[in-house]
Amino acid sequence: MRQVDVAIVGAGAAGAMSAAMLGRRGLGVAMIDPIHPFGPDFRCEKLERAHMDALSKAGLLHEVLPAGRPYDRIWIARQGHLVEKWPHIEYGIEYSVLVNTLRGLVPDSVAFVPDKVVGLHAGETRQTLQLAGGDTLSARLVIVSSGLQSDVLTALGMSREIVSRCHSVSIGFDLAPEGRAAFDFDALTYFGEGPQHRVAYFTVFPMGDAVRANLFVYRELSDPWFKAFRADPVAALHASMPRLRHITGDFRVLGAPRVRPVDLVDTRGCDKPGVVLIGDAFRTACPVSGTGASKAMVDAERLCNAYVPQWLAQDTISAADIAQFYADGEKQASDAQSRKVSLFAKRLTLEEGVGWSAYRWARCCGSIGRNAFNVMRQAFFPEKAGMQWQS
Repeated sequence: MRQVDVAIVGAGAAGAMSAAMLGRRGLGVAMIDPIHPFGPDFRCEKLERAHMDALSKAGLLHEVLPAGRPYDRIWIARQGHLVEKWPHIEYGIEYSVLVNTLRGLVPDSVAFVPDKVVGLHAGETRQTLQLAGGDTLSARLVIVSSGLQSDVLTALGMSREIVSRCHSVSIGFDLAPEGRAAFDFDALTYFGEGPQHRVAYFTVFPMGDAVRANLFVYRELSDPWFKAFRADPVAALHASMPRLRHITGDFRVLGAPRVRPVDLVDTRGCDKPGVVLIGDAFRTACPVSGTGASKAMVDAERLCNAYVPQWLAQDTISAADIAQFYADGEKQASDAQSRKVSLFAKRLTLEEGVGWSAYRWARCCGSIGRNAFNVMRQAFFPEKAGMQWQS
């Protein structure tokens, strides 16, 4: 039986990040995932400030950023009008590229186990993991970062509670402008035009050698709209955002769009000794909020910087020790903000009435005001204006 200090179940972004951090501390770590290298998966496709803050605290930021494609000005548009040119740096990066880049930062001393965990017995001193291939592994601490896969959680007596089924649906595809070489913008965020269209927002940004688009809608998968979208995505986009063409001009969709429905899910009964959950394994986020991957990265950074070294210095790792991580102030703030934005964004998109309509227009006016301020600031204080979008 292989024995390690820490076994990490799931080597997505949070799991690989944890393995890199702990491996660089010289700990005995095993990273368990059936897939290597990680293949294409429609998930987080950009690095925003929250992602970069967590990666910076983890000591990994400057090794990850070269894998992304930077852009430093985002057009914000509403109701067919450009209301703001937001000076803010982000990086377009395909999720598999992000994961494989993070895996590449894991020291050779970390064992990669290409297998799946099918059973787990937890205790305060050591945890025993049963692998699908028949092997077993013993660890003082198990970090579960395997997302919504439930085998490990079920083995521990944990359960998943669906807070909001099919809370949103994300659609990803590549775009190309018609009749010209490039779009007028590097990146664009276009908000839905009204509750009847059920569109949160449409975002366009560079990723690799392509122009990537993500559309976020609030619809059931049985909605006939999806059939119409698959048949003619361009027509469906313009029907859902009638004034979009005023900003983008004509365009075509390249390849088959990828569709991903998301439930808001919480894990119950996770107060177990020697086992800690991070990312979606603990609580999911709506992609509309833009916090799914960043929340998982905050989890990994706080866990590996503040708690794992302390726990491994003890003889046992109790349920009370694990609870310290779940009660961490930065983690709780990250979780709370993610859930708050996930729930509020849906109401902001779908709610009707004078109050909500006025609030949406107030946000539009706020964008116009910020844009005017940034233009004046850049004109009079160009050195300070530039600081706004520096990472």
